[in-house]
Amino acid sequence: MKKVLFFALFISLTGLISCTQISQENKNDERILVVLSLDGFRWDYSDRFGAPNLEQIASEGVKAESMIPSFPSTTFANHYTMATGLYPDHHGILVNRFYDPILDETYNEPGKRSTVEEGKFYGGEPIWVTAEKQDVKTATFFWVGSEADVKGIRPSIWKKYDHGFPYEQRIDTVIAWLQLPEEERPRLIMWYFDEPDSSGHHFGPENDSLQPVIHRMDSLVGVFRAKLAKLPNADQVDFIVVSDHGMASLSSDRRIILDQYVDTSMIKLIDGWNPTMNLIVKDGFEDSVYSIFSKVPHLRVWKHGEAPAHLNHGTHPRTHDMTLLAEDGWSLFWSWTVNNAKGTHGYDTRNTDVHAIFYATGPSFKENIEVKPFQNIHLYPLMAHILNIEPAPVDGSFDSIKEILK
Repeated sequence: MKKVLFFALFISLTGLISCTQISQENKNDERILVVLSLDGFRWDYSDRFGAPNLEQIASEGVKAESMIPSFPSTTFANHYTMATGLYPDHHGILVNRFYDPILDETYNEPGKRSTVEEGKFYGGEPIWVTAEKQDVKTATFFWVGSEADVKGIRPSIWKKYDHGFPYEQRIDTVIAWLQLPEEERPRLIMWYFDEPDSSGHHFGPENDSLQPVIHRMDSLVGVFRAKLAKLPNADQVDFIVVSDHGMASLSSDRRIILDQYVDTSMIKLIDGWNPTMNLIVKDGFEDSVYSIFSKVPHLRVWKHGEAPAHLNHGTHPRTHDMTLLAEDGWSLFWSWTVNNAKGTHGYDTRNTDVHAIFYATGPSFKENIEVKPFQNIHLYPLMAHILNIEPAPVDGSFDSIKEILK
């Protein structure tokens, strides 16, 4: 009799667990994920300048001490890394503008921006492509790569980049998307604000003049959340706020002018700008150029395939013959490119000045926890899990970030 009762209890509990799992899967199928990027928002800006709306998210959900960008810590590279879960060296969007020696074409060439809409430049599989392949509708608003037909697929809704498009209208557009009929409504929305990056370059990250910009970006987060809270499906929405990189201070006393050391007639092509560049050297001059740059103070140089392992850089054909990287706090210029910017990014990712932010709140996330810094390659598997879709192979790992979820 006891055996019969035990067996019945076992079957009952198994059924209960099974129902709970199915219920959780159904809930995940109803989840809507909204990811906002604030370009150049350094990990410590909220502490230094005050950001009450971001801190409100932290108290309700999750805050990372920082999010570690991928090298090079630049805008295009890291937005596409967050979308694909791949290091820039693996997806190929290494800097904001580059020459592809295989295609023999330049990406994002001045006056020829149409190249950003060509899927052939983009490696990997961005999360919106993964989702659309599995019948999950997506929408993007100025996210790097989302204008292109990557693997022949674009988001169900996407916007062509317009730098002057007002932030408030971006908010209203996203809110409108969240109110679409269920069969049209995207379950993944990724959108972008270009500040405080521009101001960080202009003023420098330590300048008090940056404070009003930080407050404005934070207030826009608050405006979006207030409008979101009024929607009938607000309890289904997970909201993540990230940035692509931080910002490091510059000084006019710490400049490396490269053509003061090398004869530029030996250089065929230069990709990138302060503080990291990839070079194509004319045939026969590779060793000479490498030897010259190896002796320049405050400059690091490595040949193709020889970068330090922690950078995960230097094997893609677009990294060319060699990579140059200024020491932290130093600027890398040619005499015709010198500028008076007070801040920049692109440095070695062990420099915490270039670390980014991660805040998250919603039904999927734990409440009021702060986690140690993690790499931004893990964002893709996190998004795939929340959306309950099968991820593509990536460099990131769900196990590295799952602790933030309920």
